[in-house]
Amino acid sequence: MAFTTQDFVRFLKKYPVAIGCGALSVALLAGSFIRNARAVELSALLREKEGEGQTILSNIRNGTNLPEQFETLSAATKELESRLVRGPERARNQQYFYRIESDTGVKELSLQANAPSRVQPRGPKPLYTGVSYTIAVQGDYHQILNFVGRLESGPLFYRLISGSVSHQELRGAAAKDLRGAATINLVLTLELLGLP
Repeated sequence: MAFTTQDFVRFLKKYPVAIGCGALSVALLAGSFIRNARAVELSALLREKEGEGQTILSNIRNGTNLPEQFETLSAATKELESRLVRGPERARNQQYFYRIESDTGVKELSLQANAPSRVQPRGPKPLYTGVSYTIAVQGDYHQILNFVGRLESGPLFYRLISGSVSHQELRGAAAKDLRGAATINLVLTLELLGLP
């Protein structure tokens, strides 16, 4: 049996409410499916935008005093960099040790600038380098302690690589002058923090 156009029109006229409800149900189901699929996408987009908004709000909250903080950090950086030595300024760097020697009364036996290490670190060039020195001084116990204390509390930053202490008892006229005090020899190898 063939279904003709006239049969279709008769069917529509016979059940208009049922066909209308069926068409409406199909349309609503299709709309609901499309809406739910789009809702998942939109909720993911909403979460992403909320995260961006929270980041922006956090940046605004944390950025209120940035100019003042920048000025404070810039001033602190300038103050710290004023306390660094310059690698090529060898005579100026040695003056630091000469001042400590004259202030503490120790006798400098030797002061040598050590060769910089030839090993270049991988990656970007470092901002700061170590300028290495070996210094040998001689004096009594209090002078040596004062010398080390001046190094510790001095304006320059340094890293102690190695050190050795030895002493010798004085005899004869020298012992009478110093009331039996021992002479102490101190040898330090250290790196001053500096700019390349």
